[in-house]
Order: sequence, then C-alpha cells, then structure tokens
Amino acid sequence: MLPLAFLAAGLAFAAVPARTAEEDSRGLPLVPIDGTLEVEERARSVRLPLEWQGVGGGEVAARAATREWEALVRLVPEPGGARSLEAAVVWRVASEEQRIALSLSWPSEAASAVDRSLRFVELPSRGALRVERGTPLLVLSGGLLLSGGPGLSAARVERTPDGVRVTLFWDDASARPFSTFESCYEKLPQVPAGEHLSWGSFDPRTPRPFAPRAPGQVDRLRAEVFPVSAGAPFVPVVVERWPRGSRGAVVFTDHADRTDPEALRAVLWGRSGGSVSSGAAGFLGRGLKLTRTFFVHGKGGSLDDPESRRLADELALAGSEVALHSITDERDTRDSVRAGVAAVARWAPVTWIDHEPYTNCEAISAQGWQDRGPYGIRDVLAQSGIRWIWAAGDEGRGEPRVYDLFGGRPDEARAAIGPFPLDDRLWMFRSSLFFAPPEVLAAALSDAELLALEEARGLFVAHTYLGASARTTHSEEHRRFLAVRSAPSGELVIDPALDGALARIAEQVRLGRLASLTVSEAGDRLRALGDVEVSYRPDGAAEIQNRGAVDIPGLTLAVSVPPEVELSLDGAGLLSREDGEETTRIWFDLPAGGRAVLRAFHRLFPLPFFPYP
Repeated sequence: MLPLAFLAAGLAFAAVPARTAEEDSRGLPLVPIDGTLEVEERARSVRLPLEWQGVGGGEVAARAATREWEALVRLVPEPGGARSLEAAVVWRVASEEQRIALSLSWPSEAASAVDRSLRFVELPSRGALRVERGTPLLVLSGGLLLSGGPGLSAARVERTPDGVRVTLFWDDASARPFSTFESCYEKLPQVPAGEHLSWGSFDPRTPRPFAPRAPGQVDRLRAEVFPVSAGAPFVPVVVERWPRGSRGAVVFTDHADRTDPEALRAVLWGRSGGSVSSGAAGFLGRGLKLTRTFFVHGKGGSLDDPESRRLADELALAGSEVALHSITDERDTRDSVRAGVAAVARWAPVTWIDHEPYTNCEAISAQGWQDRGPYGIRDVLAQSGIRWIWAAGDEGRGEPRVYDLFGGRPDEARAAIGPFPLDDRLWMFRSSLFFAPPEVLAAALSDAELLALEEARGLFVAHTYLGASARTTHSEEHRRFLAVRSAPSGELVIDPALDGALARIAEQVRLGRLASLTVSEAGDRLRALGDVEVSYRPDGAAEIQNRGAVDIPGLTLAVSVPPEVELSLDGAGLLSREDGEETTRIWFDLPAGGRAVLRAFHRLFPLPFFPYP
C-alpha cells in the first residue's frame, strides 16, 4: 500500500528520466504506457495527463494535483520485469465527487479480457467492455498483461484507433447508482393495471451521484503489469464468483407485505402445518435459502406475533436470513427505528429492505438516506449493525424472469452491489421484481433459464411476495398471485407448480451448479472477492492472495488447461476439481490475509501460466 507519509511529504523525484524498455529492462515494460487521471466533482471535472519520472531503483511515478486533491501513481519493479501499479488520491479539502478514474493507454493491435461471464475473450476492433465488482480485471494486449487488484470499483476496456485503453475506477457513480423520492405520499397512488409497483411512472427520482470526501481521506487502488513475450502462450487464472464450483447464484428476497404466518410456513415447509420433519417441500424443506423480511411491530405477520417469531427462528437455524422490512408498515421516526432494530437483536439482522418508500418517509430511498431530521436513519441503521440496504429499484422492467444482474450490454455499467455513497458502512444491492401468478413464476424458473444463468456465471436476486394469503390480500388481482392455496384438509399448501420450480433449483444446488444464497452471503462474497489478487510469478506459478480481512470459503478458480494437466496447490488445501474440455475449475478455502501458490504440470514437466520474456 502507498505510504501516506510519502504523499504528505510531496514528491522529490530523482533527476532521472523514465527509461523505456529498450534502454532498461526495469523501465516501463516493453511499451510506453500513457496515463490520464480524471476526477469529477460537484464543482468541476478535471482531466490531467500523467508524466512519468524516474524515482530510482527502476521505479517510475507520476503526480497530479489540484487545490482539492493530490494523486500519485507508481510503477514499482517486481521480479521478472513485472510491475505493481499503486495509485492513491489524497483529498486536501472537503469535496463531493462522482468519479475518480485512471486511464492507461498503450499501442496494440488486439486485446483480450475477462468479460462478465468470466470468459477470457478477444475484444472486437471497436468493442468496449465494462466490468464491476465481482468480475476480475484481466487484460492482455500489446505485449502487456494488466491484472486488477484491491481498490477497484469498476473498469472499462476499449479498443482505440492505435491501441487499447483501460480505465480503472476508484469510484464511479454508475457503479453505485442511488436515487431518492422527493415526496412522501399519504397513500400509494393508483397505477394502471398490469404496472404493479411501477414507482417511476408517477414519481421520477432524484439521482444522488455525489460521494463526500473529507480532508486527509485517501482513495487507493492496486494492479499489476506484466511484460509478455510475443507469441508465447498465456494461461489465464480467473477468479470466479460463487463458492465451491457453483456456476450461478440465486437469491430470493421475500418482502413482508400482507404476511400470513400460516402462508409463510407453507412456503417454507410445503404446508401450513409443516416443519423440519415434513419432508422435501418449500424453501427450507428443499434446503434452499431465503432472505425473509419482517416488520418488527404491527398486526399479522410482524415479529410481535409468536408464530412469526418461531418462523424467524426456523429460518435462522436453517441458514437463511431474517431481515427487516422497515419497523412497521407506517412511518417510523429515528428513535422508533433505533428501538425497533434493538428489539430484534436475537436475529442479528444485517439487511434492511424499505417498505413502500413512496409513503414511508424513513425509507432510505425517501428521507431515510439522511442522518438528521425526524426520518433520517442511515446512521441509525449502520450503528445498529445493518450493512445491506436495498437500492429500492428493480431491474428487468417488472418482467417475471430469471434476470442476471451481471448481464446486459458488455459496455454498460451493471453493478449488482455498490457502496452507499454517504456512509461506507452501508452497501446497496439490486434486485428484479418476481411477482406474478405462481404458474408464471414456475415457468420462468425453467431448466433452460437456470442453465443460462449458470453459463453466464450470473446472479438472480428475486423481489417476491410469497408469504401472503387470501386472508391478508384484498385485491382480486393480487389474489391471483398468491403462492399458496387451500387444501381439502383445510391447510394451506405451496402451489405445486412453484414447488416444482424450487425442486429444480434444489437439484442444481445438489449437483453443485447453483448456489442458493442470502442477500448478505452473496453481497459479502462479492465484496471480499475485490481483495483477491492473482499474480504471475517468474517461476511459472500463479500466486493467489487474499489481501482483505474476510475469509473466502470455497474460492473457485477457472484455469484454461485440459484435464490431462496436473494442478498442485501450496498454502491451501484443494477441496475439489472439475475438468472440462478446455477449462479446469478448482476450489479451496482462502483465509483473510492468506495466500496460495498454484502450479501446473504436463507429463511431469512444469507448464508456466505466464510467458515472462
């Protein structure tokens, strides 16, 4: 990491020009790299070219500064001619920024990179690729390999007329989209039939792209640059997203609206009299996880109700997540929120999903994003242990389908998670509305759609209302959407078509192809992966290091080698291996601060991953 004292003292460069690779093997590797620093603040946007200077010992650095901030970018020599790229921006005064980016450009006739489906692909001549948290940055182009490390919020790779440009984002508002309603309505406005919860149709939101920076605050990022021998083979080692070889991940977030404890029990165990001994039916009966929200207080299915508390206990015992859907279904003040979260401490909730942000003023996407006033609660949530908040917007235009949050056009920003811009203790997650008659939901969860999610290494976060019954639902249209029905015995049972869809997911989980996760599990994992760094060593090995403070269980790597190549792992115990025709996938546990060294052999001969000159 870049020492702050080095920045504070200013830059005293040695009077030595930066040498090219032709002059010194410790100079800029193989080709010159042009750099540009961009900082966009509320007041202005600044783009400054970097001028490399020699600092001694083969290191080169560049400095850029304005009245508001000072930046330093260093290329530090490593064994074999590689360089670590260390960059930091130190804020001199209080500011509000929406983008901090470093663009690196160099000559090249072609470029390959890891795309959002985690495949190492060639970029088209006019193509661009944007990656967010959860997708590693790995770019091979023009005699250089650029591998991303900690501190990146996003990156963009694009072909230029004479080469390639890679933009590294410390921060970017597109990677943490956040907006708020300007008004709290007395009641939910009427919307046209078929436009369920189409909030944007009656109240456009106000974007809030700016993130505060305090004097002395430092933004850091790290990457590595490797010189590549022309024409020599490169074997990418790609960090995948999901644990223990799972290809895709499914997260169900079930909102507390109209909760009937009997209906919720039927959704969890198959029938309203169900329990752990009931057999394979429902979410918990099939071993699937659920982020289930509750109101803390109120009538019906709030946590004031003994049966709801029992269900919350069963959810937690099964590894699911008990989350909060506001405190009540009415407006709650700061003090009410503080007391409400404390009242449910036995479930240690870490996820908050706004209830009706158009009427509940304390919703984060209404007035709750503030830390003062009667309804400002962002600081209250963070102090109470909440770390995940819903972005209160749905992707996919309300269509009930398996929507991959990592999908979309390759060049567009598609962030599944992002930091809350006003408080880094809170992180936002996104979802897609999954609200339709149960037979429609079941059809959407088809084998073909689940396979497509797996092939894309994607993430589906469903926004559902499964715990309601006819007793709690007055709208005839919404009654068609109920996930439970009455059985001849008088019990409520889960709709058989929907339960069949859950069985399909459970089978994919059993086969190790899908991961069933909660919001906090998926979000925490994507965050932790940002601290994983893959380095290619001169001895031909690849070193995988967890530079973060969080353990990563079942870290999955995809290695572009056929089955006959042997892989050995030092520093961690190999849990399993899966062979494909051209790609082998392995997984192992990597603790916080841990490192593992991966080597490949073919017929007892070492096979280097990276072709050092």
